[in-house]
Amino acid sequence: MARMSRQLRHPIQDDIKKYIVLLSLLCIPLSVMAENSSFSQRGDELLTFVQSDALEAQVIALQENVVPIPNFHAHRTRNAHHREATENIVRYIKSQFHRSPRLRVSEQVFGGIKNIVAVLPARANSSSKRIFIICAHYDTAAGREPNWNPLATTAPGANNNGTGVAAMLEIAYFLSRYEYDHELRFVALGGEELGFLGSRFYVRNASAVAANNNTDDTVQTRERIVCVFNLDMFGFNWKSDLVEVVGNNDSSWISRALIIANRWYDIGLKIRRTQDEFVDISSHKSFWDSGYNAVTLTESSTPWRDSQNYDANTFYHTSADTADKVNFRLVRKVTQLVLVTIDSLLTDMFDPIRQIPQVTLELPPTTKADELEITGTFRSDFPIDVIVYPSQVEAVLDRETQTWTAMVPLKPGKNDLRVIARYPLGAVSVAQSTFLTQVFAWKEVVVFPNPVRSDTLTEFRVEANADMTEMRVFIYDSDGNLIKRIEGVADRLNQKLWRTWWNQQTSYGLAVSPGVYVCHISVVSKGETYTYLEKLAILR
Repeated sequence: MARMSRQLRHPIQDDIKKYIVLLSLLCIPLSVMAENSSFSQRGDELLTFVQSDALEAQVIALQENVVPIPNFHAHRTRNAHHREATENIVRYIKSQFHRSPRLRVSEQVFGGIKNIVAVLPARANSSSKRIFIICAHYDTAAGREPNWNPLATTAPGANNNGTGVAAMLEIAYFLSRYEYDHELRFVALGGEELGFLGSRFYVRNASAVAANNNTDDTVQTRERIVCVFNLDMFGFNWKSDLVEVVGNNDSSWISRALIIANRWYDIGLKIRRTQDEFVDISSHKSFWDSGYNAVTLTESSTPWRDSQNYDANTFYHTSADTADKVNFRLVRKVTQLVLVTIDSLLTDMFDPIRQIPQVTLELPPTTKADELEITGTFRSDFPIDVIVYPSQVEAVLDRETQTWTAMVPLKPGKNDLRVIARYPLGAVSVAQSTFLTQVFAWKEVVVFPNPVRSDTLTEFRVEANADMTEMRVFIYDSDGNLIKRIEGVADRLNQKLWRTWWNQQTSYGLAVSPGVYVCHISVVSKGETYTYLEKLAILR
């Protein structure tokens, strides 16, 4: 212990100093937000509220878990077995919730574990019983650390799950400035590292027993939890701005809402969507087991190993999980994504008088372009995306002009296109047809191998979008002299595919010298000649 304390002394002091400076950022009050701004304007404004410095301050505060009085010291753990550290961090989380007087803060206590619940009530005149939840576990563990002792050694948990708690606290602060028709809850879960104890207890209590006023019996009143965003460890990735969204079939609409918001607001995240009923790596599973819709946002559902755009997190569940390992730009983007997504769902998605999006398609009746830029308009009061089928091309939306564009491939003849404007709970579409007058286009031209050794055959292979009746290859040296003409042959089953080969010899059967040669590949289609130029390097 003494040796570990000496090793950690300077990093702790440095982080505490930074924490004290940055924590002042968390106390800057927000003015009450205008209620008469349009949704899109409000979403754009919400994005600007999320600051990396404030998130970093929160993460460092959670990591250090400082006891300010009477003896200033840092626990640097939030493990559930460490009662003193747990009680201290519970006080901190409650104090952060209390920054907004509109949040009703309470505790759930069970078997020495605590959940902290902050409720933003629905507006006074609302009759809605829908409940939306953002949750994150605050406890830590360092079980991958050799000889780790939960009572004696550190588990700072900056990334796991300081990032999730920090995002939740900041979102609670921002959204508590608004009134919604539905209740919004923020839940800091305890005991996640002990088998999801906090979420399991919370879900059990969501089916409360209420007294029946007319009889001596009791009735079960299951809370109407509409959706849950579980935030769990999403700051360790310096390779890409990736977030994985874990959901099941019933919660696929929540995943879709996140994907649409990411595109609509151009947040810039790469979203990996994992839809699997058996992924049980976080607290979402407790909600699934009780039939509630929930997703988890995380850096990876398998953080202990490499995956696409993600390198294994070697600090996961170790005492080295500290704030200096966290990519706060990524944390900011994930926080922004959850913030605007849940604001949209609360504001518009369950409004019975909301306007369904509208989309139009402008398409010429005929075209000669095998790749066509198509355009249209859209009208929506909330985020949507526009996809063109059957090619499944994602359209580029201009929110200012409410127009969209997309480059779509066409096949010869009639093309039936359908444009679908998707939103989390549905979609609208429009369909039109255009006729592609078949024109010649190169689909593939292959000269292989290139470079090539003088004793190896070179293959020339061409494929087009139309039938060809002739193929020739003319080989020229660097001085422009024709040294070989080669006839091609059609594929036996496909007149759009032709091949030929060259043995690196002249028309007189002499081996050519090493160097760079120019190949004129010429084909005939419907009486028209088309030429393609390619350089070929010949080695000794």
